[in-house]
Amino acid sequence: MPAETHSRRSPVDRDEVARVVRERLAEILEIEEDDVVPPARLRDDLHADDFALIEWAETLEDELGERTVGFRLDDDDLVELDTVSDAIECVVARLSAANGSAPVIVGAEAAEPGDERDQLEARIGYRFRDRSFLHRALSHRSWCAENGGHESNERFEFLGDSVLGLVVTDDVFRRFPHLPEGQLSEVRAGVVNARALADIAAEMGLGACLLLGKGEDAGGGRTKQSILADALEALIAAVYLDGGLEEAGRFVLARFGERIGEAATGPGGRDHKTRLQELAAAHNLGRPRYSVRDEGPDHAKRFFATVILDGKASGAGEGNSKKEAEQAAA
Repeated sequence: MPAETHSRRSPVDRDEVARVVRERLAEILEIEEDDVVPPARLRDDLHADDFALIEWAETLEDELGERTVGFRLDDDDLVELDTVSDAIECVVARLSAANGSAPVIVGAEAAEPGDERDQLEARIGYRFRDRSFLHRALSHRSWCAENGGHESNERFEFLGDSVLGLVVTDDVFRRFPHLPEGQLSEVRAGVVNARALADIAAEMGLGACLLLGKGEDAGGGRTKQSILADALEALIAAVYLDGGLEEAGRFVLARFGERIGEAATGPGGRDHKTRLQELAAAHNLGRPRYSVRDEGPDHAKRFFATVILDGKASGAGEGNSKKEAEQAAA
């Protein structure tokens, strides 16, 4: 009889359960793991027949039974499964029942109640059904290089870029029927760019949640524009895979909606310096001037700008570059 490898009165690590469930389904059905999303229906979307589900259950019993004594999936369980999310919840429930409480799978990284991922979900107003998507979105390639067996967020970035573009394009097209094609493209470009993405990621506190390699972290990676922009695209992909296009659309528009409106108000759009210069000229206030200072070491320098208009300090801002700080001040 194998030795017990679980702990009593501890919570099930749902991230690990979801990962194992999805991996084994993908292997048995011979499909891409990215297709095995929580809303997917096992029989209709993934074409899993009874034999495939029985093989999946037996595989999990062999794998998880070695870690949690008494774990098994009954035929009745399989009959009631409809979606991937159902499968994950069923396995979680059976793991808990096997121990009379809630086991922790050996080798899993226990999530603390107040960890950064929980806080991030609270900030963005979205709770992941499959948190392995969130973990993937936060995994930078530098961290993956130091921690074998994990995939980086680069494929998620690719998908998130397209989802973001679709949602913003659809919103711009519907909200501004009077704008010609050229101006629609300008509005979209004004909000779908690395600077805007990085700004929004910083507002969300995304940098603190990223999994970075030691060197990248020490080099100020949590505030780098490219890393933040890529991570936000990956996060959009994670929401899309977990909740579908409708949830992804809500997530995007909650953060980009105001910027889209501002970009469509006239020349300059989200280029605040250009817009301020136009407004200053319209009100005979003269040309805005900027005073900029910087703080911090070369690898993590922070810039602080003050815009002076009509001889008076009229706004202040900061950023990772002189240009960003001036834009923020404007």
